[in-house]
Amino acid sequence: MKHELEKKELKRKAESIKGLVDDILSEKIDVPDNALIIDFDATQNIFTKKRIELLDTINSYQPASVQELSDLVKRKKQAVDRDLKMLEEFDVITLEKRGKFTVPTVKREIIILSIKKPKPQTEIIISAEVYVDSININKIMEIPQ
Repeated sequence: MKHELEKKELKRKAESIKGLVDDILSEKIDVPDNALIIDFDATQNIFTKKRIELLDTINSYQPASVQELSDLVKRKKQAVDRDLKMLEEFDVITLEKRGKFTVPTVKREIIILSIKKPKPQTEIIISAEVYVDSININKIMEIPQ
């Protein structure tokens, strides 16, 4: 019984997310100020595993400096700094100077990624895997991919 309720709730959430995406694409609603839409090529260049790890760590631990962040992810500060500058350049994070420290903060709550590269001279298709609490909603809703 509990599993059925969870499945229904996940399906409801997925339908809500799908509706949001449909409304954004059809321009029925404006994209929120805290959202960022990125195309396929930019997606590959910006969101590496290491950079996603940085975003997750910033959100989870709110480090007080780039050095603290590099210690948390066990990477050299120079490499972390380079990745943070790339994320800042694409407006995903902010780097704020506070005294002698630079504090990274995730700026965007919503990032819409195009994960399917459109074929030349064809209709643009945006495909997305939708996850809620690490559960693939596409499979529950049987959404074709």
